[in-house]
Amino acid sequence: MIRHFFVLFLGVCIAACSSNGSSGNEEQHGGSARLVLGRLQIPLFDSVTVHVYAEDMENMRISANSVSENIKIDGIPLGEYRKFEVKVYADKGKEVLKGEATTNIVANQTASILIPLTALYGFLRLEIPLGLANSENIHSGTLFLDSRQFQMQIETGKGIFNTGALPINQTFNLRIELKDQNDKVLFYGEKSVKISAIRQTEIVPLYSTMGSITLELETSALEPLQILAVLPTSKTRTPQHYGDLFFTEFRTSPDSYEYMEIYNATLDTLELSNCRVAKTRTSSEGQSRFSISKYLAFPPMEFLLLGRELVEDADFNYTKFILTDDGQTIIFFCDDLVIDSLVTNQFPLKTRRIHLPISNFMYRDKESSWCAGFSPKQDAECP
Repeated sequence: MIRHFFVLFLGVCIAACSSNGSSGNEEQHGGSARLVLGRLQIPLFDSVTVHVYAEDMENMRISANSVSENIKIDGIPLGEYRKFEVKVYADKGKEVLKGEATTNIVANQTASILIPLTALYGFLRLEIPLGLANSENIHSGTLFLDSRQFQMQIETGKGIFNTGALPINQTFNLRIELKDQNDKVLFYGEKSVKISAIRQTEIVPLYSTMGSITLELETSALEPLQILAVLPTSKTRTPQHYGDLFFTEFRTSPDSYEYMEIYNATLDTLELSNCRVAKTRTSSEGQSRFSISKYLAFPPMEFLLLGRELVEDADFNYTKFILTDDGQTIIFFCDDLVIDSLVTNQFPLKTRRIHLPISNFMYRDKESSWCAGFSPKQDAECP
């Protein structure tokens, strides 16, 4: 998310205390503060610093090398108008976020501070779905931003560009080149792009001898500017082949909070309204089968969650179907075609949560390809 002004709630617990707990020493030793930054996703993060100061006290400076750490500040003199100034650094020392707030440090009390942060820099991330088979034979790519160049990293099924810190409200001339293994340009495109304080979507055309593709750019607070490329051959269709999509995660629960996750392995948007999940081909609706009863578009190279009615963030909710801990056969049908099947009897869901890294998709029928854990709507990581 990249906004010029936004508010991030940082829980700051301020407690006046002494080294031995007696009220007589509280004035001498001062107060103690614990700053909880929470989960900030800052690309290329370096450090965070907190300055504490007031007219009647000496300045204090505390730093941490992780935004997930609780920062404990001891020895803050009791008194009014203690100012806390937070600065976050990334990409080799650039100050990318800053904010400040003021509170009183009072003996035997706890205060909470809400700190408004201002973004000074943003980051750009370009993601290009290539498909697990990389049918377009894209081997490399370069992203040009004015005089800067960034090379594409190829991960399982997609190409990724990540930039360094980019100033807010500056316009860049963006150009993209995607090449084959002989260094021949297959796709290219360019446009002026401004990273602004307002949420935005832009279209950047890419051209090739086969046609054109578009890039959608969207910004929002604190996460990188996201760009998604769609290749010219992509379309919306019903799954037609085994492996178009496959199961990647299961969660069972005695309180019915259970779900299964699937992954679109194609470059097309898959429409699932004619599909069903069942334990056998002849299963009837109920505990052994459910049908997807609404139009459900499934973007390429994305995850989709099918969950019981208690799973509020599911893309589709079913009611009676039950996943059992001791294993079963799970089949994904579209019309009467089997798109994916998995026999979990070989690795019962004793942990209640198992997931599959996309890189293991060729061996998903083997127990060793799965591991305990959960990562809904994102790629799994196994130890």
